Amino acid sequence: MAKKPSRAQERQQLLDVASKVAVADTYDVVVIGGGAAGLVAAISAAEEGASVLVLEQALTCGQPILATGNGRCNFANVNLDVRRFNDPAFVDAVCGPHWLDDILGFFRASGLAWCLEEDRLYPASRVSASVRNVLLARARRANVTLAPGREVVGIERGPVVTFRELFNPSGAVVSSQARAVVVATGGGTLPSPGNLGLLTAQLAPVLCPLACEDSPLVALDGRRAHVHAYLTKAGSFFPTWHERGEVLFRSYGLSGIVTFDLSRRAETGDLVELDLAPDLNKSQLMQRIAPFTSTPFESGCLDGVLDPQIASLLERLAHERWHLPWPERTSPKTDAEALVLLVKALPFKVTGPTETNHAQVTRGGLVTSQFDAQTLSAHEVPWCFACGEALDIDADCGGFNLSWAWKSGMVAGTSAARHALNTRG
Repeated sequence: MAKKPSRAQERQQLLDVASKVAVADTYDVVVIGGGAAGLVAAISAAEEGASVLVLEQALTCGQPILATGNGRCNFANVNLDVRRFNDPAFVDAVCGPHWLDDILGFFRASGLAWCLEEDRLYPASRVSASVRNVLLARARRANVTLAPGREVVGIERGPVVTFRELFNPSGAVVSSQARAVVVATGGGTLPSPGNLGLLTAQLAPVLCPLACEDSPLVALDGRRAHVHAYLTKAGSFFPTWHERGEVLFRSYGLSGIVTFDLSRRAETGDLVELDLAPDLNKSQLMQRIAPFTSTPFESGCLDGVLDPQIASLLERLAHERWHLPWPERTSPKTDAEALVLLVKALPFKVTGPTETNHAQVTRGGLVTSQFDAQTLSAHEVPWCFACGEALDIDADCGGFNLSWAWKSGMVAGTSAARHALNTRG
């Protein structure tokens, strides 16, 4: 059996492949970033008749797609709702009324089969590589030049894109002339647009776990629960947001899909309360815990309702009358009332996002007011287009961010090609 190459050997192989990609001096469209939005933009531009170059810093294009949906790639949602985004008006203007039809039409033409789980769409294989592979194959059929291993260091008027070839030990900077440029990088790798006069919103990781104040609940590390989560802002007495789904308890606080959505809204000092029995109201729960109010609850009274390990901890905390200090919270009079309160409103005080190096999305990027929603071209720099995470757009989990990447990539790529072809002279 052949020995599997080491990571260093795999990297060298990718560098060797990247070095063999010939990059011309001039293209109609140069796409910066070969992720989800960038690949779709490149395909859309090439199929309009433009010559297209994709510059990607990683050693393979489409790499971020592989990590989406825990490796299954939840590539769209059948209930696309602009209210799930930070800038719903701009998203609505870009994506239009046939947003989902446009996405499915694009992937149908790419040869992807898919399936539906609740309201989420996945490739039929349930493997993210299927999505990446059909995009790469379609890009090659459209004669897109895919050039990984190139770190873009600047965009200049002309337009000219300068980049460093990572496989070149000299570190020399080279450039390609373009008639149009599409910026499709992840927010954290956005090339400096300052010389173009474009403004960027501050970058921050979102869709990541939340660190919380230390409490006895750290003992739940590794346990999961289906909850209804409520967020109350510091200084307020009423929840401002809620969502139902799964959480993963961690020693530092909370993780899981509901937590990722919380991370877009929660700030230091905010209160998160988890209803661990969302299908039971307080009266129904009390009937299970202490059907006769004059008697204390018995150990195991939550069997069949909660994970036994979670239940055991909450029983102990109820006897101790543990609670997280928070203004305007009523103190329970009995152990049974304390247990009901813990089950229906298990409290966590947020200290901030954590594990941000694994955040699914970066908030921030190019300010949307600088761009035409119909073409995604910059008002003051008409040859510069942007899409995907390069713009200051982010959304909840559930296929919304990828849906934005696909559609905005289509709009930017098509518009860039038309601009380039009109200026060929």
